[in-house]
Amino acid sequence: MDVEKLARQTTVRIKTGKFSGSGAIVRSSGQIYTVLTSWHVVAFDRGDRTIVTWDGILHKPLLSTVQRLGNTDLAIVQFRSHKEYKLAPISPEPAAVSETVLAAGFPGDSEVDAWVMTRGVVSLVLPKSLPQGYSLGYTNEVKIGMSGGPIFNAKGLLVGINGRGKYRDPNFGVYAFEDGSEPTPELLEKMVKSSWGIPISIYLQLASFHLGSY
Repeated sequence: MDVEKLARQTTVRIKTGKFSGSGAIVRSSGQIYTVLTSWHVVAFDRGDRTIVTWDGILHKPLLSTVQRLGNTDLAIVQFRSHKEYKLAPISPEPAAVSETVLAAGFPGDSEVDAWVMTRGVVSLVLPKSLPQGYSLGYTNEVKIGMSGGPIFNAKGLLVGINGRGKYRDPNFGVYAFEDGSEPTPELLEKMVKSSWGIPISIYLQLASFHLGSY
């Protein structure tokens, strides 16, 4: 499988009035396509969003379908197109430490032809989650604008969604666990050096409830 080609064709850019993010096409039903992204990418500028597919075509989201998944930093948004697009195949198994992963998206103010994919390995799989579903740490470089973009394994299967870059200031509590506890100094050092994503299993747990109403 040509993982890079698959990743390229299933990653979208989500433009809003203030900034842009990324997403992955994960489902289709007739001419309706579902994009999985980060909630913080689509939480604002509700009337001013555009989804740009790999071919440069601009799609207006179906506004009634923009939904946050639980209390996580995941959201789904849908668009309609008569053109057929590939779907990102979802991994049935969770990512494992030291496994190769590929993070894709559209950094910064890039145009559609500035899609990037970075290679790294899974550095941490936390036994308990950080707030908003984050528990997958990886060594890939993830820049602003790649939030919501897909994380693939070496087989081309979707294992997570990008959300946070490396080296955030731990004094702001971004590395505290969801239950309020703090990591050990040794674990914190590894966490700060990692980018962070949400495992695809979180989407699978929540999607049937949200997508079942469409």
